[in-house]
Amino acid sequence: MSKLADQVRRHQIAAFFIITFAITWGLGFSYDAMRDPDKILLIPLAFVATCGPALAGIIVTRLSCTQPAQDRGRAQWIAFLAALVLSTVVCLAHQALINHVPLSIGMAGFILVSVIPVAFVISAAWSPIPAVKRYLASLISLRGVLGWALLAVVLMPGLLLLAIPIGSLLGRHSVSPSQIQGTGLTLVGLIAVKFLYQLFFFNATGEEVGWRGFALPRLQTRASPLVASLVLTVFWAPWHFFLWQAEGTPVHTWQYWLEEYLFLIPPTFIIVWLYNRSNGSILVAGFAHAAGNTALAFLPGGDWLVQTVITGLAALMLVVIDRMWRRLPPDHAAVYTSREPISPPILEPVHSPAHGVASQANCIATEE
Repeated sequence: MSKLADQVRRHQIAAFFIITFAITWGLGFSYDAMRDPDKILLIPLAFVATCGPALAGIIVTRLSCTQPAQDRGRAQWIAFLAALVLSTVVCLAHQALINHVPLSIGMAGFILVSVIPVAFVISAAWSPIPAVKRYLASLISLRGVLGWALLAVVLMPGLLLLAIPIGSLLGRHSVSPSQIQGTGLTLVGLIAVKFLYQLFFFNATGEEVGWRGFALPRLQTRASPLVASLVLTVFWAPWHFFLWQAEGTPVHTWQYWLEEYLFLIPPTFIIVWLYNRSNGSILVAGFAHAAGNTALAFLPGGDWLVQTVITGLAALMLVVIDRMWRRLPPDHAAVYTSREPISPPILEPVHSPAHGVASQANCIATEE
């Protein structure tokens, strides 16, 4: 194993955050495509940037794995092509039905290229590398966690909806009309399209694969879910810097960052709670993240303070009920345990003048 790979393996959490920010901030200039039509060709790079946490998790996992590939990767290639088509369809549907952008063959081809990093992340769940495959297994499966998945879909939207009447009672300004118009089954369809878009781009595939899927289990080997959640929030907010800057938000003021941290801390605890309760399901965490952003898209203009207080009280209740200040047991599914095999003893001959050739066992073990 090279010195670099050995260092990554020994310091996986630090390596993850360094690579995550190197990818996302290194390509941060590509987010300018959001506000400048002349820079639209930068969009594929923006897709790579937003997949930074997931790509970092995959890279660190791959470098930390000493086991050889189990096959030639045919299953991953098939999964990649299927994910490429599915991701393209979801993105095109969002462009046509939500953004009302006329479709064309050229656009379809451009989106096909842009979604490559998303398709790669999904296909990595079929990786021939055992550690990578294990890492991403919960991204593509709802087995045993269907109930938690349903709760993840309704919990954050429910809290945001609850904030509307409470805000009205407190005299806070009401929610403005949604720019996404529709009623009945049409509205249900639009919500479904928006949810799938958020899930693919990039709440589950780009973010939760990294934040909750990779970083959280490793943080929880050393800290409680409470502390791990706070650590994640510290990094999660500034990771959005270039994206928020491209959206025109005042990222150079301390008031903005204070509000963002206050707004992000409760959802962090809620998603961590769902992840732990679902025995480390990346998909459940992705559902919660996507559902919250979908609700915000259909309920714009809500008072952020009321929303923060409501979600904060819900998060506090979960922390107290689950006693999240206590560390999880080492054998919990949401706590990282390396499954890397320990190298067997190597027998080397030792020449002895009195006894001829003897054998000496030298155990070589790798530090996790």
